[in-house]
Amino acid sequence: MVNWEVVGACGIADRRTIPEGITKAKNAKLVAVMDVVAEEKVKSVAKKYGNVKYYTKEEDLVNDKNVQVIYIATPTNLHCP
Repeated sequence: MVNWEVVGACGIADRRTIPEGITKAKNAKLVAVMDVVAEEKVKSVAKKYGNVKYYTKEEDLVNDKNVQVIYIATPTNLHCP
C-alpha cells in the first residue's frame, strides 16, 4: 500500500484525481490533502475522504512521515516551491 497526499486538493483533484484515481486504486491510500485556500475548504475535502489529515502549509506536509507520495495538482508555475 502506498500512502498518498494531494497538494491543490480543493480543485480538479477533488473532482477527478482523488475519487477516480487514488481512492479506486487497490494499492493506494489517501492519507492527507493540502491546499492554501481557506482552511475550512481543505478541511471539508479531508472529511469527504474519510477524515484524512489536512494541511495549509508545505512545511507541515513534508514533515509528515506517513506520506510516501505527493501528487501536485496545482498550476505548473506553482510546482517549484
